[in-house]
Amino acid sequence: MTVTLVSDGEQGEGGEKPVSLFDDPKVVGEVQEFVDDQAPRVFAVVQETFGPPEDLNIVAWGMTTKTGVEVISVHGGMRMGLQSAENALIFYRAGGGANPRIFWVGGNGGE
Repeated sequence: MTVTLVSDGEQGEGGEKPVSLFDDPKVVGEVQEFVDDQAPRVFAVVQETFGPPEDLNIVAWGMTTKTGVEVISVHGGMRMGLQSAENALIFYRAGGGANPRIFWVGGNGGE
C-alpha cells in the first residue's frame, strides 16, 4: 500500500488547501488494517534464577517483524538482531544458573 501524506501547511493549485487522504474514513480503515497486519510482535525474556534467592525478572524486551527480531537488554549494554525470539534464550541462561523463557505481550503464545 502506498499513501501520500499531505501536511497542513501545503497549498494546492489556486491557493486552496489540498484534501488529505485521511479525511476519507474508508482510507483510514484500510491504513489501520495495513498497520495492524505489519505491526511488530512484542515479547519479554523472563529469567528464573535458582537460589538462593530464587527470583523471576524481565531481563530483555524483544520485537519481531517480518524480517527478524530485535532484542534489547533491560539493564542496557546489549542489543541483538536475531532470526527468532527463541534464539535470545541462549544469551540469558547465565551459565546454566538461570532458566529463561519467552512471554508474548497479550499472552497468545506467539501466534
